[in-house]
Amino acid sequence: MRRIPRAVMAAALAGTLMAPLPVAAQDTPNPPAELSGFWLTTPYPEFAIQPGETESIALTLRNEKLPPQRATIEVSGVPEGWEWALKGGGQEVTAAIVGPDSTERLTLELTPPADAAPDETHAIEVRARTGSETIALPLTVRFSAEEADDGGIELEPELPALRGSARTTFAFKVKVTNEGAEEGLFNLTADVPQGFQTRFKKGYGSEEITGLPIEAGSSETVTIEVVPSRAVPAGRYPVGFQVSGNGQTGTTELSLEVTGEPQVRIVGPQERLSGVAEAGKETSFTFTLVNTGSAPATDLELSATPPSGWNVEFDPKQVAQIAPNATSEVAVKIKPSERAVAGDYMVTLRAAGGPVSEEVQFRTTVRTSTLWGVVGVGAIAAAVLVLGGAVMRYGRR
Repeated sequence: MRRIPRAVMAAALAGTLMAPLPVAAQDTPNPPAELSGFWLTTPYPEFAIQPGETESIALTLRNEKLPPQRATIEVSGVPEGWEWALKGGGQEVTAAIVGPDSTERLTLELTPPADAAPDETHAIEVRARTGSETIALPLTVRFSAEEADDGGIELEPELPALRGSARTTFAFKVKVTNEGAEEGLFNLTADVPQGFQTRFKKGYGSEEITGLPIEAGSSETVTIEVVPSRAVPAGRYPVGFQVSGNGQTGTTELSLEVTGEPQVRIVGPQERLSGVAEAGKETSFTFTLVNTGSAPATDLELSATPPSGWNVEFDPKQVAQIAPNATSEVAVKIKPSERAVAGDYMVTLRAAGGPVSEEVQFRTTVRTSTLWGVVGVGAIAAAVLVLGGAVMRYGRR
């Protein structure tokens, strides 16, 4: 006798029936109205679960042609003694923001106790609150009296350990084999450290998924992408990958190693990126290189792009190494052109070496020499005296 699948497939939300619109005289039907709104859906709102097993239910929040929506997610009706968690991006969440014409995917994990009474049915409700409105999604969960199928789910990672910097997107490819006797929809979840983000893709595709169907005895390749936090310190981090469905659960342990990365900032004198210099004279400014990264910054070379006719020198011009959370001072000697007029000028300062490439704009206010001011005043006074003498001499005639 053919076995009835444990998961009972049903529509996620009841559709609204619309009466057909009258046809125009030329027999041309009116175009259908575009949908707009906010939905909370799931592919299978009624399903069976084995006592002691974890079942992952894929949830979808869809925003169609509305402004960004912030939805607070609530779960009610979970029986006492059950364990449950609502996850998004590999971590537990209680709310989500969905942009216009966008979709956010969540996963509800349910784990009944191993000694739960069989043949019971439970009503669980997931609600999404957006302002004054509430969207309810009812779920019906029953226990399956059947034993788990022979076989199970086999996970075979192509490369279980990857290495990269905090800017790397770690992509693990895992072959998922359904060794059971039935086709099923298998949900994908991941357990990653706080601050890490995950997404799943089928094979080498680009579309994100939360689950995929696999026929009995067949395999599919899943790519799990893990994006670490930019502020994560160097080290090795575990990644747990879980596939569940048909009353079966398969897990595999992956790991990623985040290598240290230097991050250098150029800080001006007194933490300001401005200073005063005199035309034709050299002025020294003390700058500080700060390494806020998790690895040493090595072989840094300093350079500048000043205005035409200016001269900029560094002491030292090269910095061999700056340890993490350490600093190094550099004297920047700026000599404006002798012909520079009074005003503000921008000097670009750079520090580069290896993965480091940092630059800042230093505003230099140029003042002309006081000697030239005295000479100018003297020239004006002399011109006045000459003019006055000429007036007195020729005015008598």
